[in-house]
Amino acid sequence: MLNKKYLLDSNIVIKIWSQYPDVFNLLEKHPNIDFKISHNVAEELSKKEFTEYKGTPVLTSKFLELLNHVTENDLCDFSKDSKFNEYVKYDYKENIYLICGNKLSEIDYNLICICEKYSDYILVTEDKKLLSSAKIILGYSRVVNFELFIEDLRKFNIL
Repeated sequence: MLNKKYLLDSNIVIKIWSQYPDVFNLLEKHPNIDFKISHNVAEELSKKEFTEYKGTPVLTSKFLELLNHVTENDLCDFSKDSKFNEYVKYDYKENIYLICGNKLSEIDYNLICICEKYSDYILVTEDKKLLSSAKIILGYSRVVNFELFIEDLRKFNIL
């Protein structure tokens, strides 16, 4: 059976927690599907995932369950890649990346870079600018929105 590896944006993780709270546990048990979150996304999520335990702030259990799926950040060196030279521009003043007019943060750009480095990763996001930009760089088959991700999980009988 086909193996799938998904790289999840922070908005997808939050949406899964909200709409399908058991999905991460189900994915853990499935031999043909894996998911990752970037170190930057984990950092972003960790700021929102604190709770109090006996007066001490601690990370929530749902966040801790993601820690085995964190992958390192990996900014692309697009100076060596003609595809990146053609489509990607960096604005030093605003510290943003421009891909065909779409402004991306370093965190969002990093997600594309990770998928570029690991050709078996499929990026999952609901961010329209990231979705559009990633399709330009990675191709349409390597980027999906939340709805298509859920459809895939249904095909694998996870949902």
